[in-house]
Amino acid sequence: MSNDSGTMEANCLAGMQPPALEAAECEVAISCYNTVPPCLEAELERLYHHIHSSLCHYAVARRAQDAQAYVARRGNRPLAIFLFQRDAHSVVVFNEMMQLAPEEIERFANYIFSRFPAITRISFSKIGKDIGALSLPAQQYGTSEDIVVSLPATPEAYFSRLGAKMRHNIRRQLKAIAADFPGFSFHTHENGAIAGHHVASLVHLKKAGMDEKRIQFGITPEESAWMIERAKTNGLLIVALFEGKVCGGSLSFRLGDHYFAHVNGYDARFAKYSLGMLCCYLATEEQIRRGAKEAHLSRGRNQYKFKLLGVQRDMANLDIYRSRMTYYRCAGRILGNALDDFIERQKLMLLENEHRSGFMPSLVGRVVKTVRSIKRSSFRPTS
Repeated sequence: MSNDSGTMEANCLAGMQPPALEAAECEVAISCYNTVPPCLEAELERLYHHIHSSLCHYAVARRAQDAQAYVARRGNRPLAIFLFQRDAHSVVVFNEMMQLAPEEIERFANYIFSRFPAITRISFSKIGKDIGALSLPAQQYGTSEDIVVSLPATPEAYFSRLGAKMRHNIRRQLKAIAADFPGFSFHTHENGAIAGHHVASLVHLKKAGMDEKRIQFGITPEESAWMIERAKTNGLLIVALFEGKVCGGSLSFRLGDHYFAHVNGYDARFAKYSLGMLCCYLATEEQIRRGAKEAHLSRGRNQYKFKLLGVQRDMANLDIYRSRMTYYRCAGRILGNALDDFIERQKLMLLENEHRSGFMPSLVGRVVKTVRSIKRSSFRPTS
């Protein structure tokens, strides 16, 4: 490997390359480090603009403690930064939600295969699906998405861009909830003004909603603790209160001029008022007031996200193989990924038909609901 961590940190802070890898301004210099320097956090933020590719995210930071870093630069400008873990025969890149140029993927693959002769496969998780053709054998598989709203300069401009029906529903639901629950109120808190017990209550509401739908809850105690801590420095919380208790809200985190929705929940009593959607809408307004350029509504193809002007950015996993021979040797993995993809596409097709009108979509919708009920009948909520 290149430099020890002390030299690496100094080079990074100074915006320089390791001495052995200095390059002319027009050339690309590659650095590969034994450990991930904290000073890469700012560069990751500027390059990828995504919390799932940032060292500020608890899951990325945890894996980075036992990982290596690859940096490709032209002069002082980073072209690619990949955080990866390596075992005997594979490399796994774990920063996610990046839009990558095919030349940077190939440059990284060629470097890894050249430097580590035993490596036969490189895996990326949830990167932009549009990567073009690669010269090395590869497989794209798995589906995910990032639903993103491009924000105008003012809340008024954002509201005017919404569909007429959506604008009407927002006004109507806000009036209805205020009329039916006197004393109901929305509050906005930022950074140090965010109370930890409000975040904890919101997580509890989210879990209760998932349990009611008989869906496995994914937020761990570790993640909950990180959310409370992160909210103190980069958080924006919309919280709905009734009779002094949290009955809904939306928590998002700021990274540069982007906001990332992290948890959105509500008490089931307020479901008919679309409280979850209202909290998301009000959060977006507040983000605009704070100069944000994009609001990331996270994955999940909920209809309200698109009605709030979210645009789907498709993501997929990517495996790159050293040679055609190693590709064929991994036929079991490749066929398994292809089968999972086929099943996932059929599920998505059924879910999309569930929201369409007509006889066949209606029939498909009933089938979906039946299968969903059977699947969730064995659900056991976590404690």
